[in-house]
Amino acid sequence: MFPFNNGIQKEFNRAIFDQMPRKDQDEMLQQIYDKGYSVKDIAKLLNMNSQALYSRINAHRGRGSQLTPSH
Repeated sequence: MFPFNNGIQKEFNRAIFDQMPRKDQDEMLQQIYDKGYSVKDIAKLLNMNSQALYSRINAHRGRGSQLTPSH
């Protein structure tokens, strides 16, 4: 058996990601980042450039929900 995790899984993930609308891609990237995954890990999984990924997420806002009441 070959390691499913290395080549085929990356190709599969990227193919699905590429078929998503850009807005959905960005939302997915943000959700993965907010769950605690590093930009480096996300970029590696999707075979993306880290700088391109930073431009598509709000890394400066911190992770997770930042909702505050607007009084």
